[in-house]
Amino acid sequence: MASTYTTNLRFEKQGDGENPNSWGTKINAVTDLVDEALTAYTTITVSSVDVTLTSNNGSADQSRSAFIEVVGTLTESVDLIIPAAKKGYVVFNNATVSAGTSITIKTAAGTGANIASSAIQMVICDSVSVHSLNATGFGLGTASALNIGTSINELVPVSLADVRYVTTSAAQTVTGAKVFTSVMAITGAPVFSPKVSLTDAASIALDLGTGTQFHVRLGGNRTLAAPTNAREGQTGHIYLYQDGTGSRTLAYNTNWKFASGTAPTLTTSINSTDILVYSVRTSTAIDGFIVNDLKR
Repeated sequence: MASTYTTNLRFEKQGDGENPNSWGTKINAVTDLVDEALTAYTTITVSSVDVTLTSNNGSADQSRSAFIEVVGTLTESVDLIIPAAKKGYVVFNNATVSAGTSITIKTAAGTGANIASSAIQMVICDSVSVHSLNATGFGLGTASALNIGTSINELVPVSLADVRYVTTSAAQTVTGAKVFTSVMAITGAPVFSPKVSLTDAASIALDLGTGTQFHVRLGGNRTLAAPTNAREGQTGHIYLYQDGTGSRTLAYNTNWKFASGTAPTLTTSINSTDILVYSVRTSTAIDGFIVNDLKR
């Protein structure tokens, strides 16, 4: 009976009566391939054409590696094509990426996962398609490290890339708006990102993915646009400053919801300050109320 090969990692399975007096050599070869599958680090160079990773039965290849680093200068979008077999990879996009180009890891026929520039992502192939852990993977290539202190029991952010935790009594910093599940105990006072400055315009844009606290000085009668990247449960506030002229009014996109359906009125005296407090009920319903005329 002839030798066969495993489906996913292509290890040789000895047939009955095969390879007499050479089992030691065969077993050593399989052991080397197991080592490769668990720890091998393979570098792939890209430029402008798709790259198919080598796939060999019973001998060394590229696609058996656990870790793939992509290098080179990318001038066109390319695919890294892997075997249609169940396997996970950690992929580091270390290539120089031109504007408008991208790298996708996929099988020949299935859908793929985009590997963000400078990111380290884990992907999983289900033998048909390739999936990323989330939209941006771990994003370890471009953001601050995630340092989890012993005082946190469970920390489950939307994206690990933008969270930094320092242990004991040092300040804790969270950048951007994040959603946490599970209870966590924090030692030391948490320090959140400073107020985000909004651009004064006829329609004031608000990206809730950039923070929770905002401020803007009104230079005319304005409308507060529908927020983008609104996540249910997010809360925060917006400081609304009158300029040196005063008498500025603020209207609201229909996504903003107020008590009895009546939009609040701003304090209009020169250089006055109001706070709009908000809570995201749904992505299209942002509840709010105004605290008027804060004194210095």
